[in-house]
Amino acid sequence: MTMELGEKLRLARQAKRMSQTAVGERVGYSASWISRVEGNKITPDAATLAALCDVLGLSADDVGEGDHVDRRGVLALGLGMGAALALPSTAVAAEPKELVERALFHLPDPRPATRETLNASLLQARGFFHEARYADLGRAVPPLLAAALAARAHDVAARAYVLLAQLAIKNYQGYSWIAADRARAQAERTGDPVVMGEAAHSMGITMRRAGEYRAAIDHLHQATTRLSARPDELAMKGTLLLTASYSAAQAGWRSEAVDLIGEAEETATRKETAAQRLYIPGVFGIDQTRVFRISVHHALGDGDQALKYAARIDPRRLPNAERRGRVCMDVARVWRDMGEPERAFAALRAMEQYAPEEARRPKVRAITSELLALNGEVPGLRGFAQRTGAAI
Repeated sequence: MTMELGEKLRLARQAKRMSQTAVGERVGYSASWISRVEGNKITPDAATLAALCDVLGLSADDVGEGDHVDRRGVLALGLGMGAALALPSTAVAAEPKELVERALFHLPDPRPATRETLNASLLQARGFFHEARYADLGRAVPPLLAAALAARAHDVAARAYVLLAQLAIKNYQGYSWIAADRARAQAERTGDPVVMGEAAHSMGITMRRAGEYRAAIDHLHQATTRLSARPDELAMKGTLLLTASYSAAQAGWRSEAVDLIGEAEETATRKETAAQRLYIPGVFGIDQTRVFRISVHHALGDGDQALKYAARIDPRRLPNAERRGRVCMDVARVWRDMGEPERAFAALRAMEQYAPEEARRPKVRAITSELLALNGEVPGLRGFAQRTGAAI
């Protein structure tokens, strides 16, 4: 009798002595979603299955025998970094992963570019990120990186790699380590504490998503020690503190999480000028700390407190689509965990309006699948799931 996919994944996870929560963190899904996959209630798409196999040490042959697995899709995506490097550039791949791969392993020939041109291209790429236009961002980064590296413009290259790391974090976690490390290497050559802070921010998120909470917090804290009281450096410090706070909350370290976000709020009040635009994640200020308060209190199990902070935020006043999408996702997760699928879906529907590509992220598809399991009769939910590629 052929073993079903969920059983194979469950046995592999148990053999590695990993919890469903740990596996979910590595691939951007919740423990309950992993449980449903292992119970064969839903089937992951090819990109997510490839990520699961990376985490669990499975090959295409290991998962390719069941009737529910698109084996050709898994093979095309590649399993593990070695497979990705070995695949020809013409292999069919899911768009987010293909875009990240292109920028990491298949840069185009560089075209001569002035510093002015490089800065303009970086500004455009940053705009794509802020407006949650991730496909456009993925297409813009490879030529920008090629030109910046050829010109030895280390600050531009570092910031382009930061954007690439964020693209990977949002859509295909497996490559974020490489992009974040390349950002770090370029940033260190600049000696600029803000550029190094941006690189550290991406690496800290990558560490957190891998379950390395203490390492993430320590890495982020070290980056703050290089920053002065200049407005742009205070903004960078506050951004790092917010990410450290969320990392502590994810680990369940309540006191540390609350202390860190309190320090971030104090930093916001110290900033001498109007909100300073950073390359990642956007604008730091008191509204940004409120956005993170939702995430932190949700992670700590304080849903009511998270909703109090959410009530103080008008998403339309946030600086860009990426931030508006983040708030909507966080609110949706709170309502989901409170057993309120209708309210959770209202937040997802708002996300789709503000940032359509945010609504197609793996984490959002997982939330959608979970809402369907809670109440598949919520008006419009099944249509939303079909549009965003969530498992139905």
